[in-house]
Amino acid sequence: MENGLEQNDSNSEAENDIIECKKLLIQVMEKENKLLDKILELQTVLHQLVRDKKWETLNRDLDNLQIMSDQFVELEEERESLSVKINISQDREISPVLTQVRGKLQKSKIENHALNEYITTTRKFLQGVFDSVVPQRRNIVYSNKGEIVRPELKSLVIDQIL
Repeated sequence: MENGLEQNDSNSEAENDIIECKKLLIQVMEKENKLLDKILELQTVLHQLVRDKKWETLNRDLDNLQIMSDQFVELEEERESLSVKINISQDREISPVLTQVRGKLQKSKIENHALNEYITTTRKFLQGVFDSVVPQRRNIVYSNKGEIVRPELKSLVIDQIL
């Protein structure tokens, strides 16, 4: 009879552990959700700052984004350690929160890709302009030791009517 009671106690302990683990997991994922909202908001601001060429503000906000990203990584590590005992994709209580987090992560990835594309396109355009305007940049000059020497940009005057 004692074996049966001990087994029931250990089963209920295991169930309580899983219930507590689910609660903690949901709390962590809700924190991730709120943090992702802030990250997505900041990504939109960053995109606008790049367009407006507000570099100082951009640098400050990039630092803030890095801090938020580090916080998200910590939460993600906590989530992974908690989800070892639970199949989070099959759990009805956790699945909706998981779906929200995954959706926001996907949206964040798309925002990052769009910003990177904009920066890459702009960089290529400007490089083409500089190569056309300052043709000496295309020439490769070698030193007497065989190392490539890049000529410095000479002064460039742009005729502009204000």
